[in-house]
Amino acid sequence: MLLKPKESDKFFTKFGLNGSFLQGISFGVITTLPMFLGYACVFTINRKIDPNTLLINSVSSGFFEEIIFRAYFFGLVFRYTRLGFIPSIFATSFLFALLHLYQSQDLVELVLIFSITFFGAILFSWLYVEWKFNLWIPIALHIFMNLTWMIFDVADNSAGNVWSNFFRFFTVFMAIVWTILHARKTNAGLQVKLRNLWLNS
Repeated sequence: MLLKPKESDKFFTKFGLNGSFLQGISFGVITTLPMFLGYACVFTINRKIDPNTLLINSVSSGFFEEIIFRAYFFGLVFRYTRLGFIPSIFATSFLFALLHLYQSQDLVELVLIFSITFFGAILFSWLYVEWKFNLWIPIALHIFMNLTWMIFDVADNSAGNVWSNFFRFFTVFMAIVWTILHARKTNAGLQVKLRNLWLNS
């Protein structure tokens, strides 16, 4: 008689926390190097930040946002229902973006913050799928991107400015290219395809 897996094992598997932690950390560190190095050259160190705020607004927020939005709201729907990538991601990304609008001071900032966080949510979800539902990949990228934003005096909100977005987009570019190259090395290739954009077979 086969023993049923422990509830904790089921949780870790369903939420993608059973993936390689070291793979996630290495991915996060390397892909955010453009932000760390670029911000170090362009911006000054944020001397007002304290360890507790740094922990809460970077590590804790990155970890729990990925658990809630990527693993739960998006991941469980995409992995265990017939809904494809687009319908699975849309509501989650929309909600994720809405929750960041408190940072805006005017209409332009509101549009920028919504756009950046909306497409950021899509990126994190895509990475989650392409790295075989290893949640440590988007968690690490999210945390290290948050860290750069807080360690350096970049901006008061996620909209940023020209230089902050230049290096942020460079990081996004690296994450996408690395993921595509990684997928090409596997037999399955990219997991998000035309056949599962709207419905999973």
